[in-house]
Amino acid sequence: MTVEIGANTETAVSKHKTSFFSGQTWRIVRESLTAYAFLTPALLIIFTFGIFPIFFAGYVSLYKWRIKQNAWRGLDNYVNAMGDVTYVFIGIIVIALLITSIFTAYNATKKAKTAHLPLYTPILALIPGAVITYGITQLLLRAITFFAWEEAIEAGEAARLGNVSVGFGVIIGGILLSTVARRLQLQLAHPNFRRALPDFTVTAVSFTITAGIAIILGRFAYTSLHASDRYGLAVIRMQYLSAALIVLIAGYMIWTWGAKQHSTLKLVASIIGATILIAGGVWLGNMWSVVSADADADFYQSLSVTIWYSLGTVPLQLGISMVLAYMLYQPIKGKGLFRIVFFIPYIAPAVATAGIFQAMFNLRESSVANQFFLMLGGDPLRWLREPASAISAIGTGFGIEAAANWTAGPSLALFVIILYNIWVYVGYDTVIFLAGLGNVPFTLYEAAKIDGANSWQLFRHITFPLLSPTTYFLSVVSVIGTFKAFNHIYVLREAAAQGTVDAASVHFFVTFQRASRFGYSTSMAVVLFIVILTLYLIQNRIAARSVHYA
Repeated sequence: MTVEIGANTETAVSKHKTSFFSGQTWRIVRESLTAYAFLTPALLIIFTFGIFPIFFAGYVSLYKWRIKQNAWRGLDNYVNAMGDVTYVFIGIIVIALLITSIFTAYNATKKAKTAHLPLYTPILALIPGAVITYGITQLLLRAITFFAWEEAIEAGEAARLGNVSVGFGVIIGGILLSTVARRLQLQLAHPNFRRALPDFTVTAVSFTITAGIAIILGRFAYTSLHASDRYGLAVIRMQYLSAALIVLIAGYMIWTWGAKQHSTLKLVASIIGATILIAGGVWLGNMWSVVSADADADFYQSLSVTIWYSLGTVPLQLGISMVLAYMLYQPIKGKGLFRIVFFIPYIAPAVATAGIFQAMFNLRESSVANQFFLMLGGDPLRWLREPASAISAIGTGFGIEAAANWTAGPSLALFVIILYNIWVYVGYDTVIFLAGLGNVPFTLYEAAKIDGANSWQLFRHITFPLLSPTTYFLSVVSVIGTFKAFNHIYVLREAAAQGTVDAASVHFFVTFQRASRFGYSTSMAVVLFIVILTLYLIQNRIAARSVHYA
């Protein structure tokens, strides 16, 4: 009898321990809610100052917005700016989002397999993930429609787009569901793996958001394209541009594959194949005038100016800074003074330094730049007021008639602004490189010197590779900075330069302020944001392979 009572008691205790609403479950719930409570302030700040402005800009770009919200325009603002390239641009974004969601799902299945969990475990996490995503969508939609036009508010359209109380309630419900899924995951896991079980809720939210945005955006673009009155012509232009992009990507992939091959035959074959494909892509790209027809020429010119500005600034700026930092790192006298002198242009007011540069590169013959040019045997130039190519203007100034037909490259006015940017930011980059040099172990130099390495070998095989983290940081910051540059360009720009110095940010600002085309200028700003984000991701991908740490 006693044994039977003990057995019954043991069974009851066992049932209590395995019951779903046991103390362990509520402990997990409390820990989850506590963690999210601590994260909430940071999430609100990120949402308010990081996520909300991006989505609100996207919302504004879909309307005719002058001072306040007006008529719905859909993708018309983007099509007016980029032409039919808009649909290819959106198609690339959709493909990228779908690939991201597929990789997210694949990594989740790998984690489940590593933890010896059934493959349906991450699928179950999609339930709370979808619920949390819906709650986030409610909050986001209500936030971006906060400034909706009065007619929409009176009609209840803004309220229909999002609800704050529903959003918070659904998110809390999703968190509780994720706790339930976590408890079920613990029951399914082997005891040896319970301490290191992955949490699939965040992964499920990421998958739901990326896949959801891809589907909605793709359907929206497809519907807009079919509703367009130039559907047939747009499809032809898209086919040309897509073919050029596919051929160029294929050529690049073959080139990178061949660079890894040890066989000479494979290397030569890959170079030949890549060259043919890249040449074919460039040939198709020559039809750009056809592809970009009916687009805003000023928008594409601003992007072209921005690209030339970045290409002309970043490599020279980083190269000069690295050399200066390496020289100042040596035991020389007065290096502290030189550091201050190089850093002064960076801390000086941009408007003041731009004004000094404007006086130095004045079109008068008595200006500093023209006096220097006369000393070299050239004729005075118009500098900041010269819209012609820098190579053409300088070559013509030296009497080289063949240079007059050269049109490629930045204008002479933009060339002056590139010099200004290099002069200002070289000091900042030099200081950062000096900090990077301080992290290089001195023992490596001593060992290399013992082995007979000279100064160039020390720099080539020790300093340069171990400065790669610093170089990566500065290259990312510099590229993003050149794409967002505004103050000094706005001060140095001249009407006589005919827009050849108006970078994207300046062009958007002029369109926004003077023309009061808020929706149109915002659509161009959204495009620039996506371009900058893409460049960052590409740089990050490259850095993952080339950055070396001591």
